[in-house]
Amino acid sequence: MRVLFVTSPGLGHLFPTVPLAQAFRAAGHRVRYATGGLSLGVAEAGFDVVDVTPGLDYLPVYVPQGNGTEAEGPTGHPMFAEDPEDAELATLFARVSGVMVDGALAAARAWSPDLVVAPPLQGAGPLLAAALGVPLVEPRLGSYDSGARLRTLLRAGMDPHWARHGVTGEPPATIPLTTLPPSLTALLPEDRRTPEARPVRPVPFNGGTVLPDWLAETPRQPRIAVTLGTIEAQWGGLAILGPLMEAARGVEAEFVLTLGGGDPALLTDVPPNVRLVDWAPLDLLLDTCVAVIHHGGSGTMLTAAAAGLPQCVIPRGSYQQTGADLLPARGIGIVAEPGTLGAAECRALLKDERLRDNAHQVRDELLAMPTPAETVGALVESLG
Repeated sequence: MRVLFVTSPGLGHLFPTVPLAQAFRAAGHRVRYATGGLSLGVAEAGFDVVDVTPGLDYLPVYVPQGNGTEAEGPTGHPMFAEDPEDAELATLFARVSGVMVDGALAAARAWSPDLVVAPPLQGAGPLLAAALGVPLVEPRLGSYDSGARLRTLLRAGMDPHWARHGVTGEPPATIPLTTLPPSLTALLPEDRRTPEARPVRPVPFNGGTVLPDWLAETPRQPRIAVTLGTIEAQWGGLAILGPLMEAARGVEAEFVLTLGGGDPALLTDVPPNVRLVDWAPLDLLLDTCVAVIHHGGSGTMLTAAAAGLPQCVIPRGSYQQTGADLLPARGIGIVAEPGTLGAAECRALLKDERLRDNAHQVRDELLAMPTPAETVGALVESLG
């Protein structure tokens, strides 16, 4: 069977799909990606990939003129809102998906896949599956893309592309998947749940690296990871970590801050117990940590949950605000504003046994979910 993955340009959209793609390939199926931008990096995971938007700069697609600058960060933009409206996200991703449709459809028709896999916010996925008359698998990446209303609004935003390509009807079958464990799913608002979604264990994938010595060795002190992902970090967001840098001086721990392409000059007077690294695979880093402070992205949240770590969310820099809503309610994390995040929160991450016990419970829930390999076997059997 030929399986075509269609993802939006961004590592937060790409990385969660790779373990499923690996499982398809390990089961003997051929896998190809159709994507663009940063997601072309999937070639480094050993997959064939078609660049559906060669040479395109996605920054003005995500953030059109008038919504801010790269240096200042966009103001009021749904990419950065703490709780963006479904209509805003649908408009944003209809625009992103729209620029990818022509190239993705051409790639699909040239390769003739038997199955299309696309997260719900990649609006080209259903169009391709309908045009080719093949089933669609929709892996939800978090709580933000699980709601039926958002998917309906995105589908409406894609209507002009369906019309100009003469595509009618719907895919012959649409199979949703969810990576959220049961106890987190139960905390979602009713309109964010997908009862028919098949559970699949979120196996962390963050790329590979030759391990530097400091990451291969056992830390001398308890280690706390700090990350803002890549989007907020590159738009000047590292500056919001100033109060944390000051507070770190009084905490008996080592902090590892991944810069994510951000400018370290925005951080002044970094204390000696803070290690700045441009990038490290998050799953490997968290293997050496006792806690993590992050921006609330669903991929980061689930990677930390798989490691069984207490988490602190700074609710900024990600429209994927899974963590800020669910972590405190489940008792596996806390939420802090960047201006007030300090030693007290860090010590809670280090010493609160209730947080740690609950985090271990969620890790065990994830381990009980079907693996990507088991999910692929069930999908292939159900599709005949």
